[in-house]
Amino acid sequence: MKSDPYFSHWADHAARRTLEAHPASTKLTVAAGITPSGVVHIGNFREVMSVDLVARALRDQGVEVRFIYSWDDFDVFRKVPQGIPEADMLEENLRRSVADVPDPYAQHDSYASHFIALFEESLAPLGIDPEFIRQSGRYRQGAYAQGIRKALERRGEIREILNAHRSQPLGEDWLPLAGFCASCGRDEIEFSWPGDWLVDYRCRTCDHEASVDLREGGSVKLPWRVDWPMRWQHEGVAFEPGGKDHSSAGGSFDTGREIVARVYEGEAPQYVAYDFVRVKGRGGKISSSSGDVITVSDCLAVYEPEMLRWIFASQRPGSEFQISFDLDVIKLYEDFDRARRLAHESEDGSKADKKRKIARRTFELSSVSATRIEPGSAAPFVPGFRGLSVILQAYDGDLARSLARYEATGEIKTEAEREDFRRRAECCWRWIEEYAPDDFRYRMRDEPVALPLSEDQRTILERLVAVLREEPEISEVDLVPHMKSLCEDTDLTLKTFCPLAYELLIGRDQGPKLTTLLTTVGGERAVSLLSKSLG
Repeated sequence: MKSDPYFSHWADHAARRTLEAHPASTKLTVAAGITPSGVVHIGNFREVMSVDLVARALRDQGVEVRFIYSWDDFDVFRKVPQGIPEADMLEENLRRSVADVPDPYAQHDSYASHFIALFEESLAPLGIDPEFIRQSGRYRQGAYAQGIRKALERRGEIREILNAHRSQPLGEDWLPLAGFCASCGRDEIEFSWPGDWLVDYRCRTCDHEASVDLREGGSVKLPWRVDWPMRWQHEGVAFEPGGKDHSSAGGSFDTGREIVARVYEGEAPQYVAYDFVRVKGRGGKISSSSGDVITVSDCLAVYEPEMLRWIFASQRPGSEFQISFDLDVIKLYEDFDRARRLAHESEDGSKADKKRKIARRTFELSSVSATRIEPGSAAPFVPGFRGLSVILQAYDGDLARSLARYEATGEIKTEAEREDFRRRAECCWRWIEEYAPDDFRYRMRDEPVALPLSEDQRTILERLVAVLREEPEISEVDLVPHMKSLCEDTDLTLKTFCPLAYELLIGRDQGPKLTTLLTTVGGERAVSLLSKSLG
């Protein structure tokens, strides 16, 4: 098919490969999934976000898309994560299906349901709305009876494929089966297959014996390396990514590709391998079992939904990157705003047009509502994060007063701009309160203090107070020339004087740009805090 240069993002390339692999299809299925073995963290989000980007790219090229997200809640509960309540109760439920472990928070019908609900709720603000599938329900309904039986019938071929990548070969008596005892719920089971639709088992934990008719469902399932390719064929999956731990030579994608072709007469989906996401300041791969993990909701407390999408959309799948909560947050917001301005610029035939196109396409895929950007259109006004942090702290987090300042300057005029302001201001204030370094945070003094002054300090302070008294609503632009002349005929400079001003205003010897701070709080309040030392 002819390539449209407009579709330049990596997701567009993945979509094009998928279309080329299914030229006769008018509807394509894309898939993602995870085991809800604990808190679903921001690293897990990379998979669902990657699929959402490709789903959008396919729709942009005129294809109907079915986006499925499989909850592998029929997997074994192997380890109690750190920091979760009712640890003793959870310990007693090890080796059961995560769908059958009680919710330690007593809010949902199971352990799996609790973490599933939290993650699904966090996706809504991001405009991600897949069709969620619970694999425990599918297996227990008998939906995969045919797939299990075919795996049993072709077990020799499956064993041969898996043994080619194993140091310890599977035995001749191996069966592609896993599951849970109907009596004790544990997974330590010995299976036998007499043929046809029946599977017999004996539980090594409680000695319970039973027969299961696959057509009626139950607690018999396929092991992961067989389950994955079986579901590719069952759902007709055309695209699905995987983490780099699944993508190595002989890994689960490699063996799955062989199994789906040889056993299920299907084909593997188009595939993209993605690297890990890390949290800055924390070593190693994010793991649900380690407790203290960062979730999508945690990120949305600091990053606007469109920006969180943009952070992921701006990275190629094979690149590892970090989510930051320190001062890097300011730089990320500045990069985001700069990229948005670039996306809205008109094209002029120069080499810069390529960067504009890339920025535009990335922003369109990052948009929660999938909105296109017209070259030359006005970028929406949203206050810069750094300046907003100064204003919010000067007003002690009062969003209404902070908004009124931007309205007074004429920068915010419309309801849409007010909504954009509120969204960013809420994120900014939460970041200040919960994550900003201590030396970045400050509060205006509630009451003025009197400090001893040298003769030069008194002279400069009197000049500054006089300016602010004469023009209490002076703008920062107009205040700057006055600041440059404050220290004339003294032995001090602004650099040596400013620590005094900061101490009088915020109780510390440094802070945000002084002209910004003074004009933000206003002359009247600044004078009340500065003048006490003048007597």
